[in-house]
Amino acid sequence: WISDPIVGGRHDSYCLKGSGVLRTLDPSNWIGDKGYVGNGMDTPIKKPECRDLLDWEKDFNTQVNKIRYRIEQVIANLKSGRILHTDYRRPLATFAETISTVVALHFYALA
Repeated sequence: WISDPIVGGRHDSYCLKGSGVLRTLDPSNWIGDKGYVGNGMDTPIKKPECRDLLDWEKDFNTQVNKIRYRIEQVIANLKSGRILHTDYRRPLATFAETISTVVALHFYALA
């Protein structure tokens, strides 16, 4: 799922909450980075100030980060495509439709 663009430099959690996706989809089976802690999804475990991470916590973080790595690679591939790599040269009103089409074509090519 990809949201419409949000104006300004905003935190990931702010954008997620502002997108409205949490009102319609259940994030309990999503994976996010530490910027999404508290949104009901799986995120890496932060190191407490008072101790090191336990072995099982390190293992959990490794598993989450392996999945996140794949996701980040897909995003990087989308951004390296001409439509996302250069400045957007179409009317701004068509951005949401264009980005949705690019994402759909990308996943169609992977299928």
